[in-house]
Parts: sequence; structure tokens; C-alpha cells
Amino acid sequence: MNILRALTMLIVLAAAAVPAMASDYVQVAHPTGFRGLAWGTLLSDAPGLAPVQEPGFEDTYFKRDEPKTFGKAEITSVAYYFNKDKLYRVGIAYKGRVNQFFLKDMLMQRYGAGRGIGFRYGWMWPDFSIELDYDNDSNTGSLYYTFEGALK
Repeated sequence: MNILRALTMLIVLAAAAVPAMASDYVQVAHPTGFRGLAWGTLLSDAPGLAPVQEPGFEDTYFKRDEPKTFGKAEITSVAYYFNKDKLYRVGIAYKGRVNQFFLKDMLMQRYGAGRGIGFRYGWMWPDFSIELDYDNDSNTGSLYYTFEGALK
């Protein structure tokens, strides 16, 4: 009888743990790309991109005519990151707490509360992540969309 109770307790605990583990991931679909470029797009199929000319930014590109807004936020720049000539990451730079608020609000409406520590928030999927960060001292922040799956 003790074995049956122990086994029942183990099943109950395991069943309770499964939703807790699943809750680490966002339950709605992640974005399939950014501003018309799907994750995995070949660099040669991404018109209008120019390489960043600063040291340390290999495989990083920008659009000269990039809109300077994202949702309601005013942004400073957008960087497109490529790995083996395939788009896997986009980084958005911005200034000011107001823009951090607009970005965070937009992301929370689309993907839920996410997880936050201080001014850093994140949303995770098995093959994708979104990270929103803000530096109060420099009054600047960043937003990264990163495809972490296998690029086709």
C-alpha cells in the first residue's frame, strides 16, 4: 500500500511540474522575421542593406532608409546580424525611458508579461528569444530579436 501511495504522490508531483516547466516559454508564436525579412533570409536576398563600417561589427548590416520608429517608440538605429550569410538577429537601439516604456508595453501586449529583472525583460521560445534592456546611467537601451534555431 505504501508503494501505491508513493507512486501516486510521484505522479501528482510530476503532473504539477510539467505546467511549471512549460510556463517558461511564451505561449503565442514568435515573430517570423523583422520588417519583411524572415529569419534565415540570405544576405544576397536582403536588398538595401549596407555593412556597418566599425571594427567588431563583421556580418552586421543596416538600412540607410530605416524608419526611426518601432511601434510608438522612437529608435536610434536597427542592426541586422547574419551568421553564414543568413539573418538570425536584429538589434534596435533607443534612448530614453519613455521609449523603453513604449517598447515594453508593445511586447507585453503581444507576448505577455515575460520575465524581468530590473530594467531587463525577456521572452523565450524553444528556438527564439526577445531581450529588452535599458541602462539608466546612459539613458539608452536595446531590444534584440534572436532566432536560435537551425537556419535553413
